[in-house]
Amino acid sequence: MLRLKSLLYLCFVLLLLSACRSTKPPVETVLQVDVEEYSEIIDALPNYTNKLHAVSGKGRAIVSETGNSDRVTIEFETDSVLSLLTIKNRIGIVGGVMLVDEDSILIYNKIDNVAQKMSSSNGRRTSLNELASINLLDLLNYKIEIDDVFRMERHSGSELKTFIIFKTGGYALISEKNGEIEYIEQPRSTGLPYSAIRYENYGQIDGFTLPRKITILSADEASKVVFQIRSLTVNPVTLQLSLQIPDDIQIQRI
Repeated sequence: MLRLKSLLYLCFVLLLLSACRSTKPPVETVLQVDVEEYSEIIDALPNYTNKLHAVSGKGRAIVSETGNSDRVTIEFETDSVLSLLTIKNRIGIVGGVMLVDEDSILIYNKIDNVAQKMSSSNGRRTSLNELASINLLDLLNYKIEIDDVFRMERHSGSELKTFIIFKTGGYALISEKNGEIEYIEQPRSTGLPYSAIRYENYGQIDGFTLPRKITILSADEASKVVFQIRSLTVNPVTLQLSLQIPDDIQIQRI
């Protein structure tokens, strides 16, 4: 009887080890994409340049820096030139309003009654870091141009992915299952305000396929913003893209 139990135990162990071995991830293979396919792949990516003119909505952002993390609610309106962000703290008090254009960021701190204007390249000075330095419309609909491409690769493992390697040395990761951009990475030498952007939770709204969760890693990789969109309106009829600052408050330029 004891010998039979030992044999059964040994068989159980062997089956367990076999099951563990079978769960090993598949070996990834890399194939070069023919140059003739580049345009076809780029054209298949969502590009709403001529259709998506503005968006408005609300979301939550988690701002993480070394030794510090904060949660805020953001109400936003944006077109292809301006972005207006209203920031509320955890209890719903408006702490500040930011107006972002192509070159500058105007911030009105309503709690301290201070207004400051800075170059968009100084987005690291703000609590929202690089989110304030990128036009939100461009962020939602990231566009890749054929002239940016150095080469393309297909990586097959658990899921087929296309890697678009840029001339800058950065790259984009595309899911071939649904044609969505999942990840962008750029070297610091580009001077861009971010080093990486991750896109998740795409959804359909009025014929547009847009991400609902965006994670931005700063250019120096010292901070991260996770932006979760809760509500979104595409091509709203009206936008209020102006920042009202009391006349007695002088704008500081930094």
